[in-house]
Parts: sequence; C-alpha cells; structure tokens
Amino acid sequence: MEEVEILENLIEIYSPSGEERELSDYLVDFLKNNNFNVEQDRELNVISTLGAGPPYILLTGHMDTVKGKLPFKKESNIIYGRGACDAKSPLAALLCAFMRFKSKEFKGTLIFAGVTGEEMPNSRGTFELMKKIKADFIFLGEPGSADGITIGYKGRLLLKVLFKGQASHSSSKEENPILKFIDFSNKISELYKESNIFESLSYSPTSIYAKSENNVLPSECKAIIDFRIPPGLQYKKVFEELSKIIDGEVELVEGVNGIITSKNNIIVKTLVKAIRENGLTPRYKKKTGTSDMNLLVGLTENIVTYGPGDSSLDHTDKECVDIDEYLKSIDILEKAILEIFKITSF
Repeated sequence: MEEVEILENLIEIYSPSGEERELSDYLVDFLKNNNFNVEQDRELNVISTLGAGPPYILLTGHMDTVKGKLPFKKESNIIYGRGACDAKSPLAALLCAFMRFKSKEFKGTLIFAGVTGEEMPNSRGTFELMKKIKADFIFLGEPGSADGITIGYKGRLLLKVLFKGQASHSSSKEENPILKFIDFSNKISELYKESNIFESLSYSPTSIYAKSENNVLPSECKAIIDFRIPPGLQYKKVFEELSKIIDGEVELVEGVNGIITSKNNIIVKTLVKAIRENGLTPRYKKKTGTSDMNLLVGLTENIVTYGPGDSSLDHTDKECVDIDEYLKSIDILEKAILEIFKITSF
C-alpha cells in the first residue's frame, strides 16, 4: 500500500534539525513524480497546493527530528524508527490525506507544507512559511493518537544564564556562582504554581556547567533553563519577573506564548465528527510542551493539532507507530477536510 510505503520512506530518512535536505528533496521529487505542483523554499520547506481561492486549508507538519539515529524495523503491525512518532507519522498522514484530494472536486485551496527546524528554538521553517501563505483553517500534525484532538499547548521561555563569582580557595567567603544558581532555583520553585501542571509554570534546567579544581571556587556557572508557561500568562511578563531575581546575566533564546483552542471551533467540531464516524470516541488533549501551533495561531484561530502516535514516546529511543492507527488517521483527516469545504461552500 502506497500510504504505508510513504510512511516507511519518511522514517528511514534520518533528518535531525539542520539536516533536513535529504528528506526535503525526497518529498519534492515524490510530489513532482505524482504530478503535484511543489515549491522548496530557502528554509527547505516543501509546499504543494491544490485548488484556488478561499477557504484556505493548511495541512502542516515538521520534517525534522531530534538527534540520535534509531534502527528502522517493522514488527507485525508496528513501525519503529527515529521520527516514527514525532512527527513523521502525522506528517505522512497529512500528506496522504492531501493527495486524496487531487481527484476530488472542491471549492477552495488545500495546502500541504512540510517544514524544517521545529525541534530547534524559534522554528525557522514555520516562520518562513507564515510569510508566504494564507490559512483560514490549519491542521497541524503532531502525535496524539487517532482519537485525540490536541487543543492546547503551554508556551516556552528558554534562557541562557551566566552566574558570576570569584575564583578563590573553596574555604573563602567569595561568592560561589553555583550557589547563586541554587538560590535562584529555590526562589522560583513556587512561582505561578497551580493545582495541575498544565496551568503551572514549569522549570527545567537542561544544562549546567561550572568547572574548577576540587578546592577552588569556580569563577562562573552557566545554565540553560527551559520554562514552560501556561496559556494566559505572557512569556514577556515571566521574563521580566525572572530578570529581577536572577543574580546573573540573562540571554533570551526563545519566547512564545501558550495557546488554547475552543472546543466550539469549527475545525475541532469537524474532527470530532470524523473521529466518531470512524468508530472512535474523541478525546481532548492539552500538552505541557510547545509546538508550531503556538506560532501558527497568528494566521488563524481556526487551528487544531492532530496525528497518529503516542506522544509519551516523543524524543525517546522507543519511538514507534501502529500502522492501523496511522491509516485510520488519514481517513479521519480526509473526512474532516471534506466537512470544512462542505460547510464553507454555502
């Protein structure tokens, strides 16, 4: 089946952030060979369109993965490999749903876009895409299972912090930059805490570096800190508050606000209907991470995230996807897109 072959080919091509060229070229050639118009832009995004005029429906997902090759294998009905979950199976599902519309009559424009750089700060591919397309409705491909509808993501504040001290004997009273980091961590441990993790500010140091001899205080301590910010709380406000209590030099690497899509949104309702028509019970999801949905809402509030795969396997060595779930998600996407075209044609 071609739809399974597409998925396998996407997973087999290793494409960590910054190394998406091979996969981008594959998608360009594949679409050209199947007589689709296709563009590859300066960020190696792959863009193809069907139809013309409003409404404009965008199907988009990212081609890049985190680093770390995993062996590709197929056991029974499960495919394993880097990106099998995050997010090549959602990308392949969007592509296959898009291709089904080549033989259909509809009023409007359907756009497929495979983007680069999502796993890196500032999502360079999506920022470039947003400069050149219109979108009235957006389906973003990320894992959430065939019955899952992701309506919310937390925002992100990524900081580099340099805590300074004075290199001296470890028995001295000079300022210790490591203790400055610990003091900062203690101060923010209860900042913006609510009853659940989605509504709370989360704090995760991902890198801490300080080097010295065992009896010498280090002159500096460097830290990379990843904050996840609940929707409704502006990242700029958090940054201003943190800057006041950090006893060090702060560099803002990335800042993006959280997002919640209404369950009464047209695009959400069409997915609910399509999922039910495929014999499943829809489940709404709110994720504690951040995705391109946080950016794409700048084009339209009619946006939702959908795709096969278990998101708990994201970035792990156990990435995999169930083929039946993948194929069912394509059917669901097709029905949801058809419903939007039907509704907007009146």
